[in-house]
Amino acid sequence: MIRIAVCDDNEILLNDLSKRIYEKMTSFGYETEVELFNNAASFLSSQQNRAFDVVFLDIVMPEVSGFEAAAQIGRSGDKTYIIFITTESQLVFDSFDFNPFYFIPKDNESLFEDRLEHVLEKLALHMSADRPICIECPFNEKKYVEPNTIIFIKSHTNYIDYMCTNRETITVRGKIQSVSGNLSDMIFTRIHNRIIINLQHIRKIDYPNSSVYMDNDDVLPISRAYKKLLIEKYNNYLEKYE
Repeated sequence: MIRIAVCDDNEILLNDLSKRIYEKMTSFGYETEVELFNNAASFLSSQQNRAFDVVFLDIVMPEVSGFEAAAQIGRSGDKTYIIFITTESQLVFDSFDFNPFYFIPKDNESLFEDRLEHVLEKLALHMSADRPICIECPFNEKKYVEPNTIIFIKSHTNYIDYMCTNRETITVRGKIQSVSGNLSDMIFTRIHNRIIINLQHIRKIDYPNSSVYMDNDDVLPISRAYKKLLIEKYNNYLEKYE
């Protein structure tokens, strides 16, 4: 479940924005809960009880501003994606002090819609990379690993190796088909019958020689059957994630 807060003192925008966010995130397959707040004080009260994963936060509000609310989130240490929304586009540079995920100007309706669509796609990708997956290890041990720490997965005989950024290799019994359902296709793709890679960890793709260079210095083969898929997935990743 992803908990998203929308905080804005404009009631019409508040309701419209929350509907769009809910529809888009559920279309990505996320179970989503959206809560509405018409002032920052009530949002912060709820945030203290249970932190939201994401907050769409108007900057200019009476009593407590969006910047003040963002500062309190920062001091709490909660991992909340902050997306500022405002008619005051000149505040974009000031917003960088709070390390926001994105800034959406709402003084231009068509630009607002385009930016909202883009930021939700980008948000879905980032959340896919952050949410831990469970790996079933021997002796009923379960290991929870953040997807962005997995460089690639490779099968051999009846075993699967997870190659991770900390140079750890997690080996489990099974077939590669059994793990693909646990991985987000937003950041993972198959390049070979025996190999699934994390698009985040690609250093270079050598299409003429059918090889992909990963950022841990491993060079992996791309089979002909998956070449087109890799091109499509990687281009989409660069467009949406970066």
